[in-house]
Amino acid sequence: MASSVPEILLETLQGLERENLKLFQWYLINGVEGFKCIPPAQLEKPELMDTVDKMVQCYECSGAVKITLAILKKINQNQLRLVSNNRRMSAASIAAEVEEVGGQPVNEQHQNQVISRLSHIYERILIGNSQTGHKEYLDDVYTDLIVVPNESGGVIHKHEMVQLELSQRPGGEETFVKCSDLFKVQPGTSRRNRKVLTMGIAGVGKTVSVSKFISDWVKKVENRDINFIFPLPFRELNLIKDNKYSLIELLNHFFFTSTLKLESLPEDEGKVLFVFDGLDECCFPLCFEHGHELKDVSEQASLGSLITNLVNGNLLPFALVWITCRPAAAQMIPRDHIDLVTEVQGFNYEQKEAYFSKYCKEDVAMKRKMISHIKKSRSLCIMCQIPVFCWITATVLQPLMAQDSINEIPATLTGMYTNFLLLQKQIMMKKYPKEHEATKKALDTDHIILKLGKLAFNTLESGRLHFYEDDLMKCGIDVAGGTVFSGVCTQIFGQEQKVSGKNIFSFVHLSVQECLAALYVHYKYCNQRRNVFEPRTICNMLKWKNKNLADLHKCAVERALKSERGHLDLFLRFLLGLSLESNQKTLQELLKKINISVHSVGDTTNYIKEKLNEQTSSDRSMNLFHCLSELKDNSLTREIQDYLTSGSLSSQELSSTQWSALVFVLLMSEETEEKFELKKCRPSDEGLKRLLPVMKNTLDRCNLSKDSCTALASVLSSNSSLRELDLSYNDLQDRTVDLLSAKLSDSQCKLEVLRLAGCNLTMNSCEALASVLQSENSYLKELDLSDNDLQDSGVKLLSGGLKSSQCKLEILRLSGCLVTDESCSSLASALSSNPSYLKELDLTYNNPGYSRVNMLSARLEDPRCNLKMLRYGCELKLDPNTAHSRLSLSDGNRKATCSGQVCVQQLYPDHPERFNYWEQVLCEESLTGRCYWECEWSGVRTEIAMTYKGISRKGKSFDSRFGWNENSWSLDCSEDNCCALHNKKGTKTPDASLLSKRVGVFLDWSAGTLSFYSVFFEKRKLIHTFHSKFAEPLYVGFRVGEESSVCLCQIA
Repeated sequence: MASSVPEILLETLQGLERENLKLFQWYLINGVEGFKCIPPAQLEKPELMDTVDKMVQCYECSGAVKITLAILKKINQNQLRLVSNNRRMSAASIAAEVEEVGGQPVNEQHQNQVISRLSHIYERILIGNSQTGHKEYLDDVYTDLIVVPNESGGVIHKHEMVQLELSQRPGGEETFVKCSDLFKVQPGTSRRNRKVLTMGIAGVGKTVSVSKFISDWVKKVENRDINFIFPLPFRELNLIKDNKYSLIELLNHFFFTSTLKLESLPEDEGKVLFVFDGLDECCFPLCFEHGHELKDVSEQASLGSLITNLVNGNLLPFALVWITCRPAAAQMIPRDHIDLVTEVQGFNYEQKEAYFSKYCKEDVAMKRKMISHIKKSRSLCIMCQIPVFCWITATVLQPLMAQDSINEIPATLTGMYTNFLLLQKQIMMKKYPKEHEATKKALDTDHIILKLGKLAFNTLESGRLHFYEDDLMKCGIDVAGGTVFSGVCTQIFGQEQKVSGKNIFSFVHLSVQECLAALYVHYKYCNQRRNVFEPRTICNMLKWKNKNLADLHKCAVERALKSERGHLDLFLRFLLGLSLESNQKTLQELLKKINISVHSVGDTTNYIKEKLNEQTSSDRSMNLFHCLSELKDNSLTREIQDYLTSGSLSSQELSSTQWSALVFVLLMSEETEEKFELKKCRPSDEGLKRLLPVMKNTLDRCNLSKDSCTALASVLSSNSSLRELDLSYNDLQDRTVDLLSAKLSDSQCKLEVLRLAGCNLTMNSCEALASVLQSENSYLKELDLSDNDLQDSGVKLLSGGLKSSQCKLEILRLSGCLVTDESCSSLASALSSNPSYLKELDLTYNNPGYSRVNMLSARLEDPRCNLKMLRYGCELKLDPNTAHSRLSLSDGNRKATCSGQVCVQQLYPDHPERFNYWEQVLCEESLTGRCYWECEWSGVRTEIAMTYKGISRKGKSFDSRFGWNENSWSLDCSEDNCCALHNKKGTKTPDASLLSKRVGVFLDWSAGTLSFYSVFFEKRKLIHTFHSKFAEPLYVGFRVGEESSVCLCQIA
């Protein structure tokens, strides 16, 4: 019987001598070309069995064999080769044995069948979602999309277009994710994501990303280690939702034939990938709690049971699963079953340009015209983040710009979409000319558009893009009619026939559906005086005979404002935009039979402004401003724009409506937002509440009140775009931080950077913040608590949070927090317990003590610890404008040397701040708070001082000499003497011969203490402490004797 691969590897490693075995493990940790590294922490256990297990886990069986052979060759042990059943095996002869023991072989026939089928489906992409339209090769039209990690989760109570607008304002730098890397082993680890959830609004490119992933796999460009990919879109699974299948039967149903059936699946790690596209379209239940446990791939169950058991790992536990959905459906999958959540955000600016370049092919001038026009409208520019909207925009603009009809080019959403629908109508007419009398009635374009409008309106509540035969029948469209519609309206409404033989119908995008719904509502009023929002009763019919279009608009506005999830927001924009005079010509061409209603939009805009004066939610307010923009009423935003331009905003008492207008202006104008500084504005609590969801500005020094912070806390747990928040130098105190901390632990909060410097915090805040660090829901990566009196007790509490394996903090700033050696040991212990994340620790302006700093410094050398930077000394540089002419500065202005004569190489120009008698120099930086620094002197004599900036610079009086006036404090050091001086009073210090020439200085400005230490072999001995009430910032200074020098030490 053949040995298993682990047994072969174990026997082989047992044949290595101790030193060679260490060398073997060194190569595993540091890497071999073509193989990833195994982290040192995973090879801590000395047992060979653990090493073998990690190799197999990291490289799989065949990879473990290959890297073993490669390392044996590197350490000149290739004569050992591999051992199996006490026989030596060459690299050539090992292949057969590995195949035998390495798991189930892949049946090439089955794999080729899947590849052939997927190649046919995913090689090309359908342009315009057409049954009879043209297809393009995916590689020719594919443009990379922005895909980022996303941890917000839950139901999002915003229209998807509002989410898109807010996504333009990330609070920090994004980490981009390549879809091709989603299931690869993560760099520096042996882990891979098995279950991935990808979110994104409708039309943003989720399905195309899946198609690209599969296309690259089929062509063996990416993810070649995966044996099978099985895409199972929910819209297709819905057609067989009432049937029961085993997993094998389901796959045979979709991918194999009666002559070639699948009987089993590879159970090795990551060999099979299931892709479930469109979770938001799922029409059958997924039960993750108390569901039927399924472990046999041959056991029949409902579709919901099959999927839930694949996701939770009961069925094929080593299989990979990729689910895509729109944001509102993300809650359907419990997060504890998901390894990675990503979000497709569509195109950035460069990717938009790339898309239009591909669309226009060789016509560079056309591309430039399109991009120039889009840039003029912020609304269009934002919408072009969606690939489908880029296609709609290009479809509309290309023929208009080719005719040079610049004045007629639409600049609003309504104008763009009505022109798009009109263009599709013209295509219909060309495709089916009038002479086809037999199909004239069936192809009446008004009839088609209104029927689709009715379907769109009736299904608007659900927000579904895909429909089935029963959905059509409810709107008076039979199956034959649906087929005709999809054949005629190839780029509005599509039809797909699936394996089951049943049909699926869809609109090309949710926005097209909403535009058609608005068109239907508008037509029904204009031609029948009917409000389709209300039941069709005689009473309602009589009521609406005497009402005008403005009344319909008011009714629609009320409906939209009452929507908790904002599903009518874009529909409302379209409905109001259709009444604009500039859109009437297009509307008349689109629907020949429509009765154009002459209507002044003044009543509608006034009603919208009344609603803005009410306490409307921020999201709804933003949509009302969009509605005003569609109606071309910019009076409110123009007023705010004038305030911003003139710089008079800070002197204005803004109303609630004006604050909302400011938010809208900031959203719609990148240039304005970059110049806007909230701290100069000092908003009211109500204003702050409205501004926060879109702000990326800091809130430091804004005099925030308790009510402001309550509003801020609510934003932290509800707004997914806020990644970075600077609240420094507001008088928050402990109670406010407790309030914020509760929200930081909320799963909705995505905050990564929090700055609370100088907020009058004490140790009491640290307990709440430590709880945040230990929370599995916290995503904090950077925390700044500088200039707060946390003291050792507070830092110890924080260290408890840092120890937690849940803590993901990468940067911790504790500058000037009264940290001593007592709490440094707690920090060092925390880094030992959780070494994987913290990269930077700032302890500047503290007095940590050398022995404890050494404990922390040891973590820098620990290969298991991720700490890369430890700061505990402040950065100082000498100011050449103050240096006496006999002093030569070097080492980047960190060293001063006195040569005894004017420095020929460094003749300084005259400067009012230069010392002209005493050989002295100051540093550039002013120091307050708490700080620690070191210097080292050599030669005959040096004075080390701290002084006010106003010390005299000229003449030989004591007013300009360090230590001999009330403006300076100094330590005068020589070979045989050391004296502390202030205001002509000196204090003899211990025997200078026992002191080091390296001196440490600690300033606690607020406490009025200035201490000098002798630093010897990284131990400190106190020389002298001055006690004084400092009145202004202090500067480091030196007086350098002849043939002497002094250098600022680099201690961090």
